[in-house]
Amino acid sequence: MKTLWAKMSFVSFLLCFLLLWTVVTNAGAADFKIGVVDISGVFEKYEKRKAHDQQLKDMEKEFQNEINQKRKEMISLDEETQLLDLGSDSRKKNEELLERKNVELEGYAKFAERQLLKKYREFFETIYGIVVDEVESIGEMEGFDLIIKKEEPELKSGQMSDLQFKIGIRTVLYHSKAVDITSKVVNNLNANYLKEKEKK
Repeated sequence: MKTLWAKMSFVSFLLCFLLLWTVVTNAGAADFKIGVVDISGVFEKYEKRKAHDQQLKDMEKEFQNEINQKRKEMISLDEETQLLDLGSDSRKKNEELLERKNVELEGYAKFAERQLLKKYREFFETIYGIVVDEVESIGEMEGFDLIIKKEEPELKSGQMSDLQFKIGIRTVLYHSKAVDITSKVVNNLNANYLKEKEKK
């Protein structure tokens, strides 16, 4: 495991070094302009992401309310069934209905879960696409040669493999504040979202 982690870290470092070396030698060190963006920070402060997140939470709440309602109906039907005579036709009908409602509930719960996962995935892909487009736009308008994603990983982890993975995927270990364009990306995204809301 340690050998795999060491190889992964070395390969990751080597790729970043080669990329930077290629860009620097092609662009010329004097005019080379680099930027870094904290994607997690952008997601955290992007107002459109917050609004969409709230919509998804509302949708999840609606599904949960429907599931709770179906469960209450089943509990009520079960209580009613327990009062009926064993072997009676009405008890058999209730038991069949209860079984059918249980199958419906399981089916609905799976449907709700699939719908939520689909919406969350679509939402994440959409927001990520908007963020990347904004980063590219800033890069082109302000003459950046390279913009790198930075992350501040949460290193407190119970699993050694998780910790090794988080350290292994981190690409930016240091940067000056002058190259950090995170706040610019957030401000542009929120300004665009405000305009979008005003049009509606």
